[in-house]
Amino acid sequence: MIVIKKIKAVILFGVFGFSFLKVSAQEKLYTNEFPLENVTLLDGKFKNARDLNMSVLLQYDVDRLLAPYRKEAGLEPRKPSYPNWEGLDGHIGGHYLSALAMNYAATDNQEFLARMNYMLKELRECQLANT
Repeated sequence: MIVIKKIKAVILFGVFGFSFLKVSAQEKLYTNEFPLENVTLLDGKFKNARDLNMSVLLQYDVDRLLAPYRKEAGLEPRKPSYPNWEGLDGHIGGHYLSALAMNYAATDNQEFLARMNYMLKELRECQLANT
């Protein structure tokens, strides 16, 4: 029992003792970063994959992705949400918003910007409903 307490004390000391050190691994991870708009894909498999990804993203109904957020905020969903698994209702919404932002930055496709702005407006409405 005393050994376990000593082990716990050492672990806690290690966690808290080293938590004050500057973490620089993330800073070193992206040393050659550049804006997506500086990249142009030529015809080929990478451009085909990107175009396919864009096509799939534009097939999603934004109101269905936003339904869990509206429901949680006590607002009426505009459309029923997509089915989910493991209780992750709404989980995909943040990933979708990131995908919209990255594809807009890479292609300047105005549909991605419009969807992104709409989602942000709707999420703001949800946020205001909870204040």
